[in-house]
Amino acid sequence: MLVTVVGSLSGSMRVQKRTVIRLLESKAERLTHHGLFTGKPGTRIYADELYVLKINTDRQFPSGDVAKRWCQLQIGKEKQYRLYHPDRTWLALQMGGRCYVANITPRLQPLHQLDFTALESEACAALLARVAGCYLDFVCRFGQRLDEGLSNFALCGDTVIYLDDDIYSWDNFSAFTAMLAHWLRKSASLGMGAEQWRQFGGLLRPGLLRYSSEADDVVCAGLEDQFVGRSEAMKKTLINALRPGYAPTVDTARRALFHPGEAIGLLADVHGNLPALEAVLAEMDRRGVRQYLMLGDIVGYGPNPGACIDLLRQRHIYCLRGNHDHYVAHNGDVRVAMGIMAKRMADWTIAQLDESERAWLGDLPVRYRSGNWMAVHGAPVDKSFFNAYVYEMTAERNLNYLAADDTQICLHGHSHIQGVYGLIDGGYLPFHCPHRVDMRGWDAALACPGAIGQSRGGKQVAQAAIFHPDTFRIEMLSVDYDVEPLVADMQRLDFPAALIARMREGR
Repeated sequence: MLVTVVGSLSGSMRVQKRTVIRLLESKAERLTHHGLFTGKPGTRIYADELYVLKINTDRQFPSGDVAKRWCQLQIGKEKQYRLYHPDRTWLALQMGGRCYVANITPRLQPLHQLDFTALESEACAALLARVAGCYLDFVCRFGQRLDEGLSNFALCGDTVIYLDDDIYSWDNFSAFTAMLAHWLRKSASLGMGAEQWRQFGGLLRPGLLRYSSEADDVVCAGLEDQFVGRSEAMKKTLINALRPGYAPTVDTARRALFHPGEAIGLLADVHGNLPALEAVLAEMDRRGVRQYLMLGDIVGYGPNPGACIDLLRQRHIYCLRGNHDHYVAHNGDVRVAMGIMAKRMADWTIAQLDESERAWLGDLPVRYRSGNWMAVHGAPVDKSFFNAYVYEMTAERNLNYLAADDTQICLHGHSHIQGVYGLIDGGYLPFHCPHRVDMRGWDAALACPGAIGQSRGGKQVAQAAIFHPDTFRIEMLSVDYDVEPLVADMQRLDFPAALIARMREGR
């Protein structure tokens, strides 16, 4: 056996070769899911009261020099990570004619072994928040994620230490929300009651918003989809703490929002175009529609953002948040998907709205779900629900996602293109836009009512739709309106000539 101590993260060589050899000559620890040590099948762990030595036997090297070089590179990365104990030391090993690498770290107590119920109640929330904060800080700095299990974290003084060797690809909070749901299910053993979850949410929120302005929406929507058993009330408390003013995106009492058996008027992409919105609502009134679902982008591009907000609020229309709405609500978030013209007009819109109007936009939900249909502004596969588009290159992926999720229909806006994509008997149905579409029996469907404020079909019309949720039928509407008053406002306000031309040409 040949042991080469390559180096520690702190630069000090505190671990002696004889300590390593003594550990390697002892019996490897038994790895169990809830035991003292966990690990993958190829992991070998040796431990005493002072140290834990870990070898990944699946990782072998052609020579000791190559193993040493690998360790040096790993030490460089881990110094940047600032996750591990400073005395963590990497070793190159030659055993039985094979070359491996290993690390040895002072032994710490993994948090899954900690008796949280023995802590003061505030300490439980604070400790979990520190673990989550360590995780989010790493995401923000490196765009990658850690292993979420409490067995992978320990305390060294006041510092949270990461114990696992592995770093994973970022998944936009999927594993993170699963971790939170696991903690919620274990509320009793973690010493977490409603007040503790409220404290935890308040401590966690700044870390989420450091990542992005929509991170709290993503996490709250992800939590809604997580099963937490008897901790459902705790989950609601956490969601409310993470996102003050949060509107649930999953309908648990449909009668409170939409009357069953009645059609729903679908509105999308008003974009500050008051004449077009008024024309569509007048046509819906004429047809006897009494309830509406607005699929986002109330503002942006058009000259009447405040008036459009006022009209939708006066009519008590259930609205989702679009990317333009989010950009305006958050005073120009650079992470929101926006083109140059869109950003220019959204920046203009920010200055036209007061703080309460922007706050109202920011409090709009990003998704609505009821039974086996849902609604978003953008695309169902996008966890922000308002950035990604449904179009020819992305439709099939989104349809497959819906089918796997047992969601038959997703209503969306964002593309400004009226029509439907479908999946029928496993076969992909190309985009089509008949006047009426019957989606009963489809595996999945993506339906867009078009845009009210900025249609892109080559005509000066306001597009909308009427959705029958009980029969899964949709009727597409194109409503004529006089565009010249809108153009006059745009010219008076010195809007770009290219944008005015787009309005007149319907593109």
